Amino acid sequence: MITRLSATTTARIVSELLEHSGSAGASRVLTLVIPTDDQGLDEALCAAHGASRDHPCRVIAVVAPAAQGEGGAGQGHAAHGPAGSAGHLDAEIRVGHDAGAGETIVLRPWGEAAEHTDTLVVPFLLPDVPVVVWWPEQAPMVPSEDPLGRLGSTRITNTPAQEHPDRALAALAPVSVRGDIDLAWTRITLWRAMVVTTLDSALRGGRVERITITGQPENSSVSLMAAWLGLRLGVEVTRLDEQGFLGIATITAHTSQGDIIIARHDHERVTITRPGTGEPQVVTMARREPITTLNEELRRLTPDLVYHEVLTAFSQEYAHEQH
Repeated sequence: MITRLSATTTARIVSELLEHSGSAGASRVLTLVIPTDDQGLDEALCAAHGASRDHPCRVIAVVAPAAQGEGGAGQGHAAHGPAGSAGHLDAEIRVGHDAGAGETIVLRPWGEAAEHTDTLVVPFLLPDVPVVVWWPEQAPMVPSEDPLGRLGSTRITNTPAQEHPDRALAALAPVSVRGDIDLAWTRITLWRAMVVTTLDSALRGGRVERITITGQPENSSVSLMAAWLGLRLGVEVTRLDEQGFLGIATITAHTSQGDIIIARHDHERVTITRPGTGEPQVVTMARREPITTLNEELRRLTPDLVYHEVLTAFSQEYAHEQH
């Protein structure tokens, strides 16, 4: 069920929320704040609602007013006055099948109301549970200093969704602090586990001489994977672009006995080829979707020290390449 409120107040929203959901907030394990725009709202809420089935939460989406001037949202803007006015707040309250395993509040601030989004969000934060802020697309220059970012103990960015992922990740690196994480890192969780499992005996035997990784150009997940391989394996890592491919295509360990190749076969499987064997081994490893990666980060909610170590290594290599 969706209840729409025009030119409303936070007090009225709270009252409506209590009427619809009662004391259900007591069972929520976190508050998820999503700064977004109208174009990305539905996709972001789909991922959030899917993740909420494992992590019941209150979702608060804050829709940027600049995007509200497009399409049907512009009609609401015209109806309530020009952007230069004192401003007002429109809102939606979604519960039941429209909100996953929790309740969702969509805030659409206009004019001056959009200048202080943190004060709009605070009345809806659940007490005594973590606050997570997730930017599904464009992120602020310094997430931890953003008005909404300051509310969160965990701040999740998503550089793979940006036009230049590597550049965006490199820009975040020097300002990244405890509690910051990017979904480019989460996307490679299964790849890292696969590498450890596949290369374990070769690594213990000291037979891995160098690594080659191929994948999508400018892909921040590929970049972090290359940096992680270099740090953890202590060997030379060469990155090669593969045009037209999404994400990581292959990881090849060059050993004294031949090449061990882990290759993406399709969206659901990878193949592992070892020297001296016949047919490649086929292993299930589905390409990770936004629901899956967000779900993993909501499960963690603790600083990832390895991520920050790898991010630093990536940013240093990226800076070197730019010069």
